[in-house]
Amino acid sequence: MKMNLNSEFHSVAEYYVCALAGLAQIKAIGEESCLDLQAQNVSINAFTSELEETGANANLLLQQTESGGLVEISANGASPAVSINASPSEGELFSGLTVNAEGVYLSYGIPGIGGVISMNQAELMISCGEYGVGSSITMTPESITFKVGETQMTMTAEGIVTTAPSVEVNCEDTNVAISPAGITEEVGEVTRVMTAEGHNLAAAEVEMNVGVEGVTAESPTSTSEFEGTTEVNTATLTQAIDGMISVDAPITMVE
Repeated sequence: MKMNLNSEFHSVAEYYVCALAGLAQIKAIGEESCLDLQAQNVSINAFTSELEETGANANLLLQQTESGGLVEISANGASPAVSINASPSEGELFSGLTVNAEGVYLSYGIPGIGGVISMNQAELMISCGEYGVGSSITMTPESITFKVGETQMTMTAEGIVTTAPSVEVNCEDTNVAISPAGITEEVGEVTRVMTAEGHNLAAAEVEMNVGVEGVTAESPTSTSEFEGTTEVNTATLTQAIDGMISVDAPITMVE
């Protein structure tokens, strides 16, 4: 035991050490050394008399209660903080937990690449991987945002907004793909492709294209039935028939 000249020392039977000023140290030296403190309540409190009126202090409490044990670590003052960290002497691996008035911050791995859990008054954020490339989940009272690289999906009470280089939805024979080139839908043998140039619909041997240059349709057979009136207005009409054409109508008018 090491104490300065202003310290008092009582008998071992009293288990009482008091340092009125300066420094008091209790050490256990050696590879198999052990420092054992036993009591129903073990408390370590750090403060200075000058800051006592401000309430700034740090306290460690170990207590035995009727329902179980209690371990309490507290820090008070203008900028209180509790920090727990572990890092090997070599390498960049790091694990740390910081609790302060602003929130709770938990990190592990290599800084900027590992995982982070951050909680404060504004949001709860969980991230993993390299910053800007890895995945993250951010929750606020108004929204939840999922992000992986450039892909981001935000859910709010108004709806869901997704930003991504491409989106694919697969459900057995039904597939939907959305990309900057357009939208492709597949249901079995039926395919619809929508691009800036138009729409293309294909079903087995039947294909129809609606584009900026017009409408093109190809199929083995074609049937049209109308209960009312059909009008065709065009500058040029060309019909090429390899077989037979049949027109069945009470009145046929060609102008």
